[in-house]
Amino acid sequence: MKLETRKKLSLWVCYIPFIVLALVLIAGAGRLWYACKEEVWRQEAIDGGVIVQAEIVRIHDKSRGGSAPPHIFELWYEYIDENGIKYSGVAKDGATWHAVAESYRGTKVDIYIDGRGNSIAVGRETHYELMVALSILLTIASVCAVGFDIWFIFLKGKKKTKNEKENAQ
Repeated sequence: MKLETRKKLSLWVCYIPFIVLALVLIAGAGRLWYACKEEVWRQEAIDGGVIVQAEIVRIHDKSRGGSAPPHIFELWYEYIDENGIKYSGVAKDGATWHAVAESYRGTKVDIYIDGRGNSIAVGRETHYELMVALSILLTIASVCAVGFDIWFIFLKGKKKTKNEKENAQ
């Protein structure tokens, strides 16, 4: 393989992690902006003031590996209204023992609903401001990463070395 071809290939090997990082940041920012919209929908359900009783139907272990306690369990509710619209979400989290979490299965919990499939358990809070702040930060990081990628690929990679400049003269 020619030296120039190897150099170009090694430059692309350097570019790939930066491109992947930029794509991951863009995807994360997009997901956070969508989470902001979900928080608005939850707040609209709270503002609507319609409260119904949903049933705890699922228990999810949020713990990251390991079999020893403490574990953090999420208790998920489900409710289907008279129009067939399904509402589900986290009613409570923080139970540390499986037996305690399991004892909640089948119990009723109050939730706010909005008539469009959005709900939130009574007593839970929305975190709109936090989501917006995180979304802005991740968007700025994404723009910086893309800007760096453009600079690195089109300007830094094209810069002539000292030897190339001397050979050109």
